[in-house]
Amino acid sequence: MGKMSNKGIFFTFISIMIMAIFLLVFTPQAGISVQKDTQAVNARIAAVDNYVGDLSTYFETVLRTSAYKTILSMIFYINSTGSYLEDFDAAFSEIIMTGKINGTPIDSVTGKQIMGNDTISGWNERIASTAKDTLNVDTEITVLNVSAFQSKPWEIGSRMSVNFTVRSNVAEWNKIDTIAVSVSLEGMHDPYYLANTNGEYTNQVKKSTIGITEEWNITKVREHLRNGTYIHLDNSNAPSFLMRLTNTISNSSCCGIESLVNPNRISPSDQAESYADYSFWSHEFQNECSQLYNITGLWDEFRYFKLDFEHVIRYNITAQDAVQAC
Repeated sequence: MGKMSNKGIFFTFISIMIMAIFLLVFTPQAGISVQKDTQAVNARIAAVDNYVGDLSTYFETVLRTSAYKTILSMIFYINSTGSYLEDFDAAFSEIIMTGKINGTPIDSVTGKQIMGNDTISGWNERIASTAKDTLNVDTEITVLNVSAFQSKPWEIGSRMSVNFTVRSNVAEWNKIDTIAVSVSLEGMHDPYYLANTNGEYTNQVKKSTIGITEEWNITKVREHLRNGTYIHLDNSNAPSFLMRLTNTISNSSCCGIESLVNPNRISPSDQAESYADYSFWSHEFQNECSQLYNITGLWDEFRYFKLDFEHVIRYNITAQDAVQAC
C-alpha cells in the first residue's frame, strides 16, 4: 500500500507538471491580445490628443481669416449704404459669428460673397464634421467672446475665447483657450473716402516711409499726396483705422493715421478746408480761413491744396511754398 501510495503521488505530480506546461504554452496568447488592445487604445488616445492640441492652431487660422473678412465686409457695407457703423463692437461680433448685421446677411447688402462660408460658426461646424468623419469623435465648440481692437497703427488685433469639448469612446477632453491674432491694414479701403464721396473717391491704406527714413519737405509732400499714402505721426490728432469705421473724429495716440486729400479727385476742388484727410472730412477748418495756408509749391499739380498751420509745420513746408489763404 505504501508503494502504491508513492506511485499515486508521483503520477499526480507528473499530471500537475504537464498541466503547468500547457498553461505556460497557451496562456501568453491571452496576454498578447490584451497588449494589442492596450496599444490600440493608446494609439487612439494619442491621435485624438494630437487633434485637441492642433485645435488652437486651427482657431488661429479661423480667427485671422474671419476677422479680415469681417473688416472687409464692414468697409463694403459703408460703401454700399453710405453710412458708418453705429456700434463697431456689436457689428464685429455679429458679422464674424453669423455673417449678419442687424439681423440681415451682410453679403446681401454689399453684394459681395465674403462671409457666407467664412464665419467662425461655419468654420467650427466644418472642423467638428471633419473630426467626426476622420477620428470618430464628437467636438463641441462654444465661442465665449470675440472682439477686435487696435494697439498698433498698421494692424488690427482680434481676440477670441473659446470653450471646446472633444469626446471619443476612450476619453474626453475639455479646454478653455484664448486666441489672439492680427491682420494688416495695408490694402484696405479707407471708410472716410468712401462714405464722404459716395464711393467715387477710394483710397487704400499704404504706409509711407517718409518721416521715418527721410525728412519731410515739399518734394516729399508731393510724393505723399500723389501716391495717396498714409503716415503715423506721434502726438497727432488723427484717428485710428477702426475709429474711421464709426466716423469717430478724435485722436488715437497709439494708432492714428492720416493721408492727404487730392483736390483733383473732389468736387469742387477749391474748398475752405485743411486737406489732411480727417480734418477735411470733418470740416474742422471750414470757418477758419485765417488758419489755412495755400500750399502754392504744389499748385502746379494739385491746385487749391491747403493745409492748416499745424500740418504746415509737421510737413516742414517753408514760407516760399505756403501762403496764408486769407
